[in-house]
Amino acid sequence: MNKKLLLLVWTFLICQSIFAQGGRIFGTLTDTTNYRPMAYSSVSLIRKDSVLVRTQFANTKGEFNLQQIKPDTYRILITRPAFADYEEDIILNENEEKNLGSISLITRENLLKEVLIKDRSAIKIKGDTTEFLVDSFLTNKNSNVEDLLKKLPGIQVDKNGKITAQGQEVKKVLVDGEEFFGNDPTVATRNLKAENVETVQVFDKKSDQAAFTGIDDGSKEKTINLTLKDEAKKGYFGKVKGGIGTKLDNKIDGVNTTVGQENRYENELMFNNFKGKRKVSVFSTFSNTNKTGLDWEDREKYMGGNNVEYDEASGYMFSYFNSDPNDFNGNGIPQTNYIGGFFTNKFNKEKDQVNFTATRKQSIVKGIDKNYTQYILPDTMYFNTQYNTVNSNRINNTANGKLEFKIDSLSTFIFKADLNQGLFDKSSEYISENYNENAQLVNKNKRTNSSKGTTLKFSYSAIYNKKFYKAGRSLSLQWDQQLNQNNSDGYILSKTNYGDSIANAEQNLDQFKQIEENGNNLGGKITYTEPLSKKWFLVTDADVHYTQNKSAIGTFNKSLSGIYNQKVDSLSNNLTYDIGMQKGGVAFKYVSKKINGSIGGRISHTNLTQVNQTLDTTFHQDFLNLFPAARFNYKISNSRSIAVSYNGQTRQPTLQQINPIQDISNPLVIYKGNPNLGQSFDNDISVNYNSYQALTSRSLYLSLSYSHTFNDFANYDKVDNLGRRVYETVNVKANQSINSYMYYYFEIKKLNLGINNQASGSYNKNMNFINSLPNTNNNYNLSYNLNLSYDIEEKLDINIGSGIEYNNSKSSLRPDVVTSYFTYSPNAYVNVFLPKHFEWLIDGTYNIRQQTAVFSKNNNTLIINASVSRKFLKSENLIAKIGVDDILNQNIGFYRNASSNYINENTYLVLKRYFMFSLTYNFTKAPGSK
Repeated sequence: MNKKLLLLVWTFLICQSIFAQGGRIFGTLTDTTNYRPMAYSSVSLIRKDSVLVRTQFANTKGEFNLQQIKPDTYRILITRPAFADYEEDIILNENEEKNLGSISLITRENLLKEVLIKDRSAIKIKGDTTEFLVDSFLTNKNSNVEDLLKKLPGIQVDKNGKITAQGQEVKKVLVDGEEFFGNDPTVATRNLKAENVETVQVFDKKSDQAAFTGIDDGSKEKTINLTLKDEAKKGYFGKVKGGIGTKLDNKIDGVNTTVGQENRYENELMFNNFKGKRKVSVFSTFSNTNKTGLDWEDREKYMGGNNVEYDEASGYMFSYFNSDPNDFNGNGIPQTNYIGGFFTNKFNKEKDQVNFTATRKQSIVKGIDKNYTQYILPDTMYFNTQYNTVNSNRINNTANGKLEFKIDSLSTFIFKADLNQGLFDKSSEYISENYNENAQLVNKNKRTNSSKGTTLKFSYSAIYNKKFYKAGRSLSLQWDQQLNQNNSDGYILSKTNYGDSIANAEQNLDQFKQIEENGNNLGGKITYTEPLSKKWFLVTDADVHYTQNKSAIGTFNKSLSGIYNQKVDSLSNNLTYDIGMQKGGVAFKYVSKKINGSIGGRISHTNLTQVNQTLDTTFHQDFLNLFPAARFNYKISNSRSIAVSYNGQTRQPTLQQINPIQDISNPLVIYKGNPNLGQSFDNDISVNYNSYQALTSRSLYLSLSYSHTFNDFANYDKVDNLGRRVYETVNVKANQSINSYMYYYFEIKKLNLGINNQASGSYNKNMNFINSLPNTNNNYNLSYNLNLSYDIEEKLDINIGSGIEYNNSKSSLRPDVVTSYFTYSPNAYVNVFLPKHFEWLIDGTYNIRQQTAVFSKNNNTLIINASVSRKFLKSENLIAKIGVDDILNQNIGFYRNASSNYINENTYLVLKRYFMFSLTYNFTKAPGSK
């Protein structure tokens, strides 16, 4: 009897143990509007192969509890009538109890008021991803993705194609989860048709390391993913455009110029052939109108954005023989020839993947500028005027690829390679004059500089990632190398007169210069993560890197025979600059549904060695550094979060900064390197708050950051009584800066009005030296932009806005000299959709630039552009357009800057009035298409 009883109990315990095995998923559902429990909502757990595993209804408190769940990858689906569906992907480990916390369901009530939709699933919230069903948002026929994005709640696109989503700038646009032509989002948004896209997903893309380990490291990038319809991946589609325009009527400071007298033209081609996971695309642009397929970052580099720097007054290292093929500063009339190809595919049952992109970009620039600079010295001031003409031809060839192999379910191998070749040929002519504060001529200079050369950069990395069966445990091995090569040569022909300072003083320069620079950076890194508990993780890493830079500069005077064979030893040298670095770090990370944070640090030993073969000198420096780091992210709700971070890091001086040779390409502004430079240490603190309500189209983003840099790099300027400036880089005690930013977007539904507010402020306190005296410069900048948008579906789009910016600069050496000024930029955009497939567009910006005591010239401009277009054919695939840019012919390039001991204003030649006629044809060929 006892044996039978024991057997019965034993059997019961075994059965109990068997049925009790498995994990648990639980949480609570609430209403975001009334903050009440969402009782009786349907909760379904679906396996990755679409098999329904569990389903239940939430209880009266809104609670759900899914038990006895085997370890696997699942998707949880929560539905309730009158509410948007909620979906989230979940990875459940052995016997894990996963608390999803409080999940907020969003009512559909306001959705119907916001957008005209075709079905009830226009917007879905999938965890941290907001998904828009494209067919639920009406767009005009043959609209591109950029037009579509403008219709989606919480997304704004400016006239340059820059995308803002949920208050943050979108840096990357993916197509079916893959990069499309690298980091150029506008290639996708301006060339893919909206009707080929099934969904638009907006999310914060995690870092590669976080995606691999599953441990959130707080590093995220706002990203948009376009998922294509199946029929779009079974054929080909694209567009072809041709445009011809008139010549320019260009002037710079009222003086006619022959630059830009060619007819304007715009020619573009985009061809896509998609089949399943295989995607092949070809893209080309041939244009001389500054309207290309370039993204807004490339536009800033190549076509003259707001990043113009002037070499005479700049506080940064500038060499005339700089061989960077991308350093065009916006001056001039551009001609761009840009072609590219893209290929991606998955194979081996989609376990392995290949990506490849190749481009060739040529930028031909002819430019003219006029520059005014006020140099502020302790006891006097100088005023410089310079005219500059430039002719530049730059070619940039790139190729990059990625291979990813899934060795097994836990291991992957990734290989990346990147090749970049630059070729350039540039010539410039300068005429400059310096006057003292009594308006007396101090010196004048006329010079011609020319240079040509090549740059080559090749880099690769090999990464092995392995996960272990224990969740959170992982190992990552990485090896990378980068090779750089820069070869250039050029001529300097200069004549300088020093007025009455020295009787009949004249300095002539006729030199040939050769530069050969080589760099090699290689190293490896190992990273290991270990779970300490369900929420705590230990991350350790170690890496070793070695960098060797070699520079050979030869300067030669012209001999009597006309040959450049007389070497100038003081302007020639051979230098080797080696950097060895060993790092080790540890961090403790905490990850939960609401809170994500880490604290840790790294120890680094850095060895710097300079060997000057010309002077036969060697200089060593050794540093032992501690890099503390901390981060805290708090997820207040599904749509609100706050993040705080601190990071410390060092910066090493560059090869140009430590090379003792002088750059005399401008005899009146001479830079020399400082071999005694030490490293600097940055302390950066930032606080960010983000709130986004998809269905009410309300976004708020706040950012505040503070930076304090010990032993920072600064200029040591010496200006003599002949007006010559010689400067070098030195270390100063500390510099600091504060930056703030606010973005707030909301809509007034009754008026169908969108309101976009952006405000920013910055304060910079920087030290430098002027004629051996220490100086502290304080700079303030405040700006505010307001934009109102009004939209009547398929009838009218209106945007009206204005921007205001205030700048103030004052130095401690001359507190009596204060520079302050306002700039204003009211603007308007109107797009009217007319009957008979006509469309009319007009936009304008009034640039108001306040005059100052130094810069009294009127540089205000009113820029108005207009166009009329019509769609033809039954499919409306053919579009004819005629337009005019800068109707009033007032456009000028303009840049003003106040920093340290100088104030600078630059006006430069840009595109002015021209007319353009163009034809665009959108084509599609897919199974079943006509």
